[in-house]
Amino acid sequence: MIYYDFGFYLLLATIITGAVTLLDKLKWRKAREEKGIEYDEKGNEKMPMLIDISRSFFPIILVVFLLRSFLFEPYRIPSGSMNPGLYDGDFILVNKFAYGIRMPGLNSTIIPTGSPKRGEVIVFHPPHEPQTAYIKRVIGEPGDRLEWNHSVLTITPKCVDGESCEPIVIRSKFVSDEVPELVPDGESQDLYNESLGDNKYQVLYKGAQRSQSLNHSWSTVVPENHYFAMGDNRDGSLDSRFWGFVDEEALIGRAAYKWLFLEFTEEPVIFGKKLPKGVSFGRVGSIE
Repeated sequence: MIYYDFGFYLLLATIITGAVTLLDKLKWRKAREEKGIEYDEKGNEKMPMLIDISRSFFPIILVVFLLRSFLFEPYRIPSGSMNPGLYDGDFILVNKFAYGIRMPGLNSTIIPTGSPKRGEVIVFHPPHEPQTAYIKRVIGEPGDRLEWNHSVLTITPKCVDGESCEPIVIRSKFVSDEVPELVPDGESQDLYNESLGDNKYQVLYKGAQRSQSLNHSWSTVVPENHYFAMGDNRDGSLDSRFWGFVDEEALIGRAAYKWLFLEFTEEPVIFGKKLPKGVSFGRVGSIE
């Protein structure tokens, strides 16, 4: 599948400007030299607009392409599904090499470097909206059996010959019925502590009488080469409980670092879009 995201168009720009720059160096400039190169009043060589633009921007586009495609990609949190740890308006950096060096546009793995672990926060293309990017927390790895019973999650890893597969039991621990002020409708939600793998974090549930998550039970088995992901805002997240599993080939990277927070207007201002009204660096830090 081709993912028509910014990285895809950046790849196209790199190819086009690079090809034009190379052709000019090998062929077109020689033709201009034979006719006599013209210069402007500042002493700069006069070139056709496409060649001039390509030669000027190709080095910049190439550097941005390499950094963004293989090292770190900026990403804006688009919703409150990861409250209270991540807010709508947080800007983060996604580690692109944590789960393999991937071909831009196709997202196929070129060099494997690792795989998501339970508790890590990942950015990926969901199966029901493959041209968008979602952010959730990994709950189940390939082969895991997941059993949810009124907020108690039991993970039974896939048994391998010679290895034990003791269940992992996760119980959310109630903290407070008061939640951070940036969480929408905070007065109707409760805050819990939770830990999975090496990650300790907080999750939200609506009040016990209103929470669908606290009042439901379900079980599933994660297929090979797939992952089960959930938002930390357990009653405010569309995740693997609704649209299925995350394909390994749909991974973008691991959410690594918060570097900026923008507060937006409550109502759309122009062209149906909300505009920034405040900026803060107070939430800068690593993502647990």
